[in-house]
Amino acid sequence: MSTQQIILGLVVATTLLGLWAAIFATRADLATRAAKKQADQRWVDATRPVPRFSFTTKPEPGHSIELEVENLGGTLAAGALIVQAADDLYAGELTLPEKAPPRRIKLGPVMKAWQQTNHPSCLLLVARDVTGTWWDCLDGNKVIKDPDKWLADQLRGLRLQGVVTFPGLTGSTNP
Repeated sequence: MSTQQIILGLVVATTLLGLWAAIFATRADLATRAAKKQADQRWVDATRPVPRFSFTTKPEPGHSIELEVENLGGTLAAGALIVQAADDLYAGELTLPEKAPPRRIKLGPVMKAWQQTNHPSCLLLVARDVTGTWWDCLDGNKVIKDPDKWLADQLRGLRLQGVVTFPGLTGSTNP
């Protein structure tokens, strides 16, 4: 065996060993990223508020409506709720601690609805968690990227822009 053959053999062996190390390093990096993503998702799931509510009384026209609200998720630092019952719209804000047991709240009437409904329904349910992330609780708890624009669009769609404000949710006192 000549010196050139030995050097060529060492180069080939070193190249194969380097390739093998690169493949396993890449696999380890991908596994670490997947584990971090899973841990991040668990954190999001733990902090995301999951408010659930039910109507407890039949609303009387012009009077407050009573709801039972519980939080099955993380702390609800601020939230907004708009419901329609019969031909009235009701709105209010709420805050709930993490995994709060059911409690009763009253929502005041805001205005007459443009269309009557036979069954009470929720038109808007939005929550802000302790990290400041906004969640659209009616749309599968989706994250809201631009909260101010989203809320303005929702209120405009419900024809409540300028009628309803949620200062506890938005942090502002202006409509």
